Amino acid sequence: MFKLNKSTRFAIYAMVELASVEGKSLPAAAIAEKYNISEHHVAKVLQQLAKNGLVESIRGVGGGFRILTDPKEVTLWDLVKIFEPLSERQNCAFQEGQECCRLHACNIHQVLQEIEDQIYYTLKSVTIGTLCFPKRIFEA
Repeated sequence: MFKLNKSTRFAIYAMVELASVEGKSLPAAAIAEKYNISEHHVAKVLQQLAKNGLVESIRGVGGGFRILTDPKEVTLWDLVKIFEPLSERQNCAFQEGQECCRLHACNIHQVLQEIEDQIYYTLKSVTIGTLCFPKRIFEA
């Protein structure tokens, strides 16, 4: 199963919460409390999101963080690029960290590459807005 690291998951939680308050600010503590996660880690993630221009830090009473971008314009891929180490596409699925020695002849590699392509497509298709107002992404 495809798994996102903790920072990416916290970034998704934070962006969904900030989008849901529509332009108002939220402290990192409120996000951490809602999801029962580390406030320190959420704050670090929010700082990274600010560094990448997705949120801004607001100081003082009633401060916290506020989303700067339209939630319908921020994709999961945008967050994954910030927090996930991107794998080398030539790496072998069965020999961790090693280049596939049968890259062009390996049927398994080709199928796994198609699966990875679908994952990228989905990450680029799902926005924070989608997560705030969920409906079926792919109608049958």
